[in-house]
Formats: sequence, structure tokens, C-alpha cells
Amino acid sequence: TLTIHTASQSPSFVRIEMARLLGWPENRIRVRVPFLGGGFGAKLYIKLEALVSVLSLIAKRPVKISLTMEEQFFTITKHASTFRIKSGVSKDGRIVARDCEVWWNGGAYADIGPRVTQKSGFTAPGPYDVQDVSIDSYELYTNLPPAGALRGFGIPQLVWAYESHTDMLARELGVDPLQFRRLNLLREGRPQATGTLMKDAALEKVLERLSVLMSWEKPFDRGTGTVRRGRGIALGFKACIANTTSLATVNINADGSVTVYTSCVDMGQASDTAMAQIAAEVLHVATEAVMVVHSDTDVTPFDMATLGSRSLFHSGNAVKLAAEDARKKLEELKKELHLSAETPIADVFKKKYGMRAGSIVGVGSFIPPYTPPDENGQTDNATPFWMVGASGVELEVDTETGRVRVTRLVNVADVGTPINPRVVETQLSGAAIMQLGFSLFEKMLFDAEGQLRNASLAEYKIPGFLDVPENITNEAVVAEQRNGPFGGKGVGETATFGVSPAIANAIHDAIGVRLTDLPMNPEEVWKKLSERR
Repeated sequence: TLTIHTASQSPSFVRIEMARLLGWPENRIRVRVPFLGGGFGAKLYIKLEALVSVLSLIAKRPVKISLTMEEQFFTITKHASTFRIKSGVSKDGRIVARDCEVWWNGGAYADIGPRVTQKSGFTAPGPYDVQDVSIDSYELYTNLPPAGALRGFGIPQLVWAYESHTDMLARELGVDPLQFRRLNLLREGRPQATGTLMKDAALEKVLERLSVLMSWEKPFDRGTGTVRRGRGIALGFKACIANTTSLATVNINADGSVTVYTSCVDMGQASDTAMAQIAAEVLHVATEAVMVVHSDTDVTPFDMATLGSRSLFHSGNAVKLAAEDARKKLEELKKELHLSAETPIADVFKKKYGMRAGSIVGVGSFIPPYTPPDENGQTDNATPFWMVGASGVELEVDTETGRVRVTRLVNVADVGTPINPRVVETQLSGAAIMQLGFSLFEKMLFDAEGQLRNASLAEYKIPGFLDVPENITNEAVVAEQRNGPFGGKGVGETATFGVSPAIANAIHDAIGVRLTDLPMNPEEVWKKLSERR
């Protein structure tokens, strides 16, 4: 047998793949995941597990591999992308046609790149009602570190382009950017580019709430002297990873406590808390009475992976079904013993066994319906749910140095019914601050031979405390995902969508220059200012 302790977002997949590579049955391989820390897509699928396993089998003793910070830079990264977008707009301001061409730099190995190319690529036209759409999305091999599923799964790269483009169209037409979006927004029941009808996607609510929080209709102080001020907005959406499976088991113990078994990995997004809340709600017990067992393939049932904001929806639905199954069995046991529905759980087991003994096991499995696209990319069911997020930014630009300081950041999201509002708030702020780093600071620098030159946190700039806006507002609109557990859906990526284009649009609003490359650091802003002068 082989036991692998690994910081993985997909322990079930690791076991399947290791069994395939070794030619062993799955029951000879055990994958255990401790508290993960950050994941953000980098710890998906199989990375170091095959290497450490082979070394252990050869050495016939335990082997541990830990990557240095430099090695982590070479293991997986975010897809660099180039997006060429062209739109046709009627005289009354409606977008009537859109041509999208997206190129994704996949690095040396495919990893999950083809799925990013397809599943993110089909949202390239944006959350707008466009009659005629053409989308070409390409993944390229290059001699650079492989790119994978970093938080957002390619969507922030697309929203960066199409929401910058949206502001450019609005300003060219002399129309307010908010009003232009209102005019062209995809509404409930209208077909997205794939032909899938929009359902439970609160695009209009999110945009309108952002307008209120930004006080968009009120006068705005644009600064004086060398420091100019601007504001900008952006709206994006994402389709969830579709036809993937989650299983769960829920045990009602003899003392009335509950144990949830799921391979959903808690990596800081508080999925353990959400799963406990869902089980508790179904079984009418306190959340504190529920314990969630961490991922262990010998103990916890199959779950495809913790990625793409799927966990609350997929794993949550599986836990809900398992809890309902356990509740049904408990109710049947009460009837069998001629006990009232209000009989405490501990008394039920005592009556059944004559002592505090036994348990009731409920099982649940969930896979949402999905229709693969045809040769023209058309399908009536591309996704089980849509994620919607918008950001608004107020900022200052120092015209002498090019330095940008974001003074206010507003994030508004459709998360269905928030299962835990406090967790939703922290997920929104965390995602937005992460995207702030990609927007203004973070960049991997390569030399002419493709060698990375800044593979350390001493040289790779990330946001510090002084770079974070003093004023951050996070809010979820009132909405419901009708096929989600208690109306909920994922939130982990939603606030990444609009931050970058909102900043770019605000910079243009402040100083009249348009940046089309990330990051928007002082050097790039100053260059654009110099070109205009």
C-alpha cells in the first residue's frame, strides 16, 4: 500500500491517477490532505505526487518533497493572454456584432489549459446581448513555465479586455459607461453566445447596486494640480465547471452529533463551515454539533476537485442530499419504534439498542445536467450556474510619476443566497485584493531565452498593506440560485472579474490615457502620459 500526504485540491483525482500510473487498484493507495493553506488552482491534479511516490517505493522508506519559493514559480503559473476584440454598434448604442480572438500562453505543458481555453473562452463576448458573435480561442505551447487554473480560470483576463473595450465604445459614442452597459446587458431568459439561456444570473441587480454604492449620478471630485482623480466600473460573469461529480456521507451519531464526510478541500474558503451549516439546517441541529472530516480517500467519498467555485454548489448539494437521506432514515426509525417526531436523537438510539449505540448513515451524490456544445459551440445547457461580479474604483494618479493609488474599491456580487454572509464578505475582499496585485504590481519577467528573472518574493512585487485601499466595500445582492443548496452558489472567484478593467477605466477617466497591458505600474502609466504629451 501507499499513503500520500499532499497539499492537493483534488485528492480523489490524485488517487485515480496514481493507481493508473502504478497499475494498482485504488484501494492500495491512500491520499490524505491536511489543512491546505492557499491553493488558488495551483495545487490541482497531479504535480509532485508521482515523483515522491516513486522515490519512496525505490527507497522503501518515507520520502518528503518540499518546493522552494523559486521552484514554485516554475511549477505552475497564470495564463498570459492576448485578446483581440472588435464590435459593431448601431446608431442607438446597441452592440449588434462582436468578434473575439483569444490566445492563451499555456507554457511547456498543457495541464488544464485546454479547459480554460474552452470553458472560459465561450464567455469572451461578455455579459451583453449581442446578436452576432464569433469566438476563436487558442491555447499555445511555449518554452515558459506551464500555466494552470489560477483563481478565476481565465475569466479575469477576458473581463480585463471586454470591459476596457466597453468603456472605449461608450466614450467613443459619447454615452455614459454605466448607461451603455444598462442598454446592452444580458437579461434573464435571453441566450448567451452559446445559446444557453441566462438563468438566476443577477446581472442587472449587481450593476444597479454598484451604481448606487459608487454614487455614480453625483458629481465627482477630479483633483487638482499634478494629482488627478478618476473612477471606473466593470462587470463580468463566469460559467461554472459543469458536468463534475461530488459525493458525501452524513452520519447521525447515537448522542445526536453529526459527522460529515466529504473530499471537498478547505483551503481557507471555509467550505468546512458551509458544509456543516448545510447539514445542520437539514437535520435541525446546531452547526456546532456537526464535525466535517478532512479529505482522506480511505475515509471520505469521491469529489472531482475543489476548483472553479464549484464546491458550495456541487459538494453542498451532495451534503444536502446525504443529510436528507439520513433524516429520512431517522424518521423511519422513529416510526418503527412508535416514537414521536420530536423525540431527541439520543433517545431514539437508546430505545432501539437499549444503550447509546449505533448510527444512521445518509449518502448523497450530485452531478448537474450538462449538454456538450456542438461543432458550432452551441448548447442549451453550458453551465449549471453563472457567477456575476462587478467592481467600482476611485483612484488618484500622480501625473509626474505615473503612480496610481486606489482610494476606494467596491465589489458587488451575485452569490445566490449567502450561506455564511461573513465568509462571503471575506471571500470578496480577498479575491479583489489578489486581483489588485495582478492589476498594478505582479509580473513574471523572462529573458530572451525564456528564463525567469524574478522568481522570489524579493523581486516579484505583490501588494503590501500600504497598497490596499483604505475604503473597501463588499456586498452581495439579494438573489437566489434555485438549483443550489438553500439557494447558494460559489463566490471564491467572483470579485476577481472586474477589478483590472475598473482600474484601467478609472485611469482613463482621470488622465485620458488607455492602458491595454497588465500590470498598470507607474512606468507604464508614465510612458502613456509621455506619449500623449
